[in-house]
Amino acid sequence: MWDKKIIAISDSQNTQEDFFHFVEKLSQSSIDALVLREKSLDELEYLKLAKEVLKIFNKTQKICFLHYYYEACLKLNHQFFHAPLFVLQKYPQCYKKFKLLGSSVHSKEELDLACKFKVNHVFFGHVFESSCKIDLAPKGIESLKALSEVSKIPIYAIGGVNAKTIPYLKNINIAGVCIREALYKSKSVKDYVLECKNLLVQKD
Repeated sequence: MWDKKIIAISDSQNTQEDFFHFVEKLSQSSIDALVLREKSLDELEYLKLAKEVLKIFNKTQKICFLHYYYEACLKLNHQFFHAPLFVLQKYPQCYKKFKLLGSSVHSKEELDLACKFKVNHVFFGHVFESSCKIDLAPKGIESLKALSEVSKIPIYAIGGVNAKTIPYLKNINIAGVCIREALYKSKSVKDYVLECKNLLVQKD
């Protein structure tokens, strides 16, 4: 079994308070990492935002994965990157540039492709219904379980993951979960992350 970790996914467009204050609270919680996924920003805007977020995360020495913008990550000399598959296809030597490299997959075929690019881990989803994927049917628990049984690298569940859905995942051989919406809607980020972590490692 993999260690059970919680990875936060950023969403500055929907965060209901000052984004940097929210990021600071995330960095001080018991999350294991943050993925700075800001699809609404162009590369220059993302680079500017990333610099500030990394300053915050460096204070607590928590891992922050930059996302999508390969060149921006290199400019910042940052060692943690999460790349969509098409970015890996564009930069096949990507794995040589980073200490930890992740990607997102939706099938066994995509998992195999990600492994060819020597990623360290993958996110699989969306597992449950998700507000950012309302037009797509979720992959479901059984698909996640089937993939986790054949994967040689850690898999994280993503999509609709929260305190209510985590109990359905705890007996599956995943490395952990990714949480987005539930975090920015929580009254206390610190307490909510702790609740989710306890649910994730709880035994039947």
